[in-house]
Amino acid sequence: MISVRRFQLPPQAMAVSPRWLAAIAIAWLAMAGSIAGAQTPAEASRDRGDGEAVADHFSGRDAFLAWQARCRQRLRAMLGIPCQRVPLEPESRGQIEHDGIVVEKWVFTAEPGSRVPAVLYRPKDPFANSAGLSNRAGSAREPGTGSKRTQPPMPAMVLTFGHGGSKSQWAYNYAGQLYARLGIACLALDPIGEEERHIKGRLGTRAHDPLPVHEQSDKAGRLIMGKLVFDTMRGIDFLCTRADIDPRKIGVAGNSLGGAKASWMAALEPRLKLAIVSGWAYSDTGLRSKYCTKVPNQRMREFLRWPEYAALAAPDCAVLILNGDADGIIDIDGDGTAWRETNAAVEDAARVYAMLGAAGKIRTWYEPAGGHRPYMLYREALEWIHQYLGTPGWTAEQILALPTLNSGQWCDAHGIQLERLYGVPLHQRGATLPDLGLTPISREALSCLTEPERGTPAYTLEGWLHQISGASAHR
Repeated sequence: MISVRRFQLPPQAMAVSPRWLAAIAIAWLAMAGSIAGAQTPAEASRDRGDGEAVADHFSGRDAFLAWQARCRQRLRAMLGIPCQRVPLEPESRGQIEHDGIVVEKWVFTAEPGSRVPAVLYRPKDPFANSAGLSNRAGSAREPGTGSKRTQPPMPAMVLTFGHGGSKSQWAYNYAGQLYARLGIACLALDPIGEEERHIKGRLGTRAHDPLPVHEQSDKAGRLIMGKLVFDTMRGIDFLCTRADIDPRKIGVAGNSLGGAKASWMAALEPRLKLAIVSGWAYSDTGLRSKYCTKVPNQRMREFLRWPEYAALAAPDCAVLILNGDADGIIDIDGDGTAWRETNAAVEDAARVYAMLGAAGKIRTWYEPAGGHRPYMLYREALEWIHQYLGTPGWTAEQILALPTLNSGQWCDAHGIQLERLYGVPLHQRGATLPDLGLTPISREALSCLTEPERGTPAYTLEGWLHQISGASAHR
């Protein structure tokens, strides 16, 4: 159960907008940090004009953890992540079975006036792999008794979606089934403005991208990235209410904008044990992206360097950053700057992990000549998940021995039309996926909402913007 801490503004603050409150909070934290000698390493480094390694700024574990807590608080205020959490009020909308997995359909509350449709992929038998082998302790009865052994809870992943992505988009449909086949529960929730959270139920809309949307949310003290991250955090809240999920083994994975969200989750969410950051860079090239990523990166970079941002995940969250070295969508100048800066950030952050006794828990991987592809589906990502979350019923050797298929051929075989920008061999059409005989699940089968609910304010970007703008006007 989630305890809700009540917070109420004093009467004299009721006329102050959330954006001003966030600014005041950030300023106060900065002032308090300065008074306590809590200047961030980036700020101290700029003052001295050096590029000293992040780990060299800390006397030990306690000093790092205190800095980490201050930075997380400051970043949460900058993104506009709510301090309060209301009850989830989860509602089951049924379930379906598909090729040995169960897909549960749910709706839960993220915040007042904003509900989330989501699906949870889970294996029917978490400890039996698709070849029919089983390492499940619970498959036998206890000696001398008539009762079955209790199955241990499953690890779980939460998907974070790229621009235009949602729960029925092909790569995330594939991911949910793939992870479930490996014995891992996988939560996929529609991001604000897409699919069942779009006012007309459309896919691939990128409805949160336009400048007026950014300006309206920013004026209310709520950046779009903050909303995307907060909804993902609420997804973890939902997983933690379930007895069949191990709260100590929860990870996130996403591609492109989803990779950016996964990086923010790794930086801010202490419950995470793993993050797969695909199709994204820890680099100032991200300052020239869309509003949802550019603005939070710009504001983060005012007081943190990329190595520090990467180090915020230490020591508990194992971070794997996967890219194609020919991905000009992320490496926008095409000269390798994004990868050099990412490598430098990770090498620096790795020293922090090592200092904290967690050596090897952050690294990069690049596909030669690869473009903008969903690398969270690759065997290399599955191997990382196996190492740091576990894959019940599967060994590392079995995962690495999986046959593969071409994503373009799989999409063609199932009548899936790829977007023009990405539907080329360099990008999504050229991905190499583990082949477990998966077949797509239709959008209709994954639908969670009733007909009267579709397009209503509780489920739309427009409704959320109205809610936060109204709340801002009444403060």
